[in-house]
Amino acid sequence: MAEVPKLVELCNKVFDRTLAPTKANEYQALLDANLPDDDPAVVAWEDGVTASNLIFYLGVMACDDFNAVLILGGNGAGFASFVHLRSIYERLVTAMYIAKKPSEARRFAESCPGYKLNFLTRLLEVVPEAKTRYDDAFIEQVRKDAEAVKAKQKESICKECKQPKPQAAWTKASLDSMAREVDPELEKLYGVIYLEGTSQVHANSLGMEQRLVETESGYKYKGISENEASLAVQFAHRLLLKFIDMQNRHFGLGHEQTIGERFAAYNAIWGESQASTSNAPEGA
Repeated sequence: MAEVPKLVELCNKVFDRTLAPTKANEYQALLDANLPDDDPAVVAWEDGVTASNLIFYLGVMACDDFNAVLILGGNGAGFASFVHLRSIYERLVTAMYIAKKPSEARRFAESCPGYKLNFLTRLLEVVPEAKTRYDDAFIEQVRKDAEAVKAKQKESICKECKQPKPQAAWTKASLDSMAREVDPELEKLYGVIYLEGTSQVHANSLGMEQRLVETESGYKYKGISENEASLAVQFAHRLLLKFIDMQNRHFGLGHEQTIGERFAAYNAIWGESQASTSNAPEGA
């Protein structure tokens, strides 16, 4: 708990800020060149701007998730903590993947209309009276936006019918393969964090079994899960530091020394057992 205020202070330096404007000289140079929208230089510039925005706000969202893990973990709700820990992990892997491949950024950003249309479609199917919340112009605009994005998506061939099909997700890469590409440590944590969190966020027999304790008189629900809570807080601490480190490097914020100190504190708090996966980042 003594470390939390120091983490909060560092998070405020990294995330409680307004993103710097895009490089005006680069933007002006593109305007002066009068290049078409599909010119590689224009596309690369727009991909970079979009990537930076996504990376930043994924980090802000991860901070919210970290706070949730602390609150839940502090109250012994370990299994619920893993639900939010899963979110931190997914946001970190996604941010690091986009940082490595900025060309994926716009696909991620442009996937929103599709999600919005799916949400509205399903909502109005099961709750028709919800139609009163949205006017026709809004729904039609959502549909047009989704169709425009769908038209831009690359197509693949269905194995069964051999017909073209649109790519539904923003990337064809699975989360575990993305983790493998960006960070060996995150690949190792895929099972213990993401799969464990998935078993807790969905209604399934595995998640239920993990919350039950067999006694002589039958099964008892594990209302307090302190061991899982401690583990969730430890992993959340680790992932937050990795997120802060990648944000610092991506945006050139200059907090290397402070980040190095926080990594050192992490190792001291959680013990030598974490030494193999808890070294400070290069240059910290």
